[in-house]
Amino acid sequence: MFTVSIDITEAMKGFSKFAEQGDMTHAMDEIMIICKKTTMPPRDVLKQIKFAAKKNGIDTDYKMASRILGKLEQEHDRYLRKSEVIENAVEDIKIGLNEISHSGNPVWIKNFIKAIKLDLKEIEDVL
Repeated sequence: MFTVSIDITEAMKGFSKFAEQGDMTHAMDEIMIICKKTTMPPRDVLKQIKFAAKKNGIDTDYKMASRILGKLEQEHDRYLRKSEVIENAVEDIKIGLNEISHSGNPVWIKNFIKAIKLDLKEIEDVL
């Protein structure tokens, strides 16, 4: 088994400084430096910072890590909703194309083409 020692002292000092100032943007920059050095995802880094800050009674670090983690969760949820909208629209398009291929009625075909255009517009709006 390998043991690796990575010095993230400066990045943590920077994070703490920005946490005290309430500067989330720069605190996130320090998190990204830590992520690069440790090759850990941001969520894991933030969870470890929260754990260490709580254990050592450093409220500003704990609160900033919590705020950033909350923002990450919001972004994650937003992307999940976008992907669900796209998946649903694509499924509707498949159904519409299938119906068009089986229908010989021009009115039905016209209506399904309109519906497909609306689904494509919905995808475009999400992107």
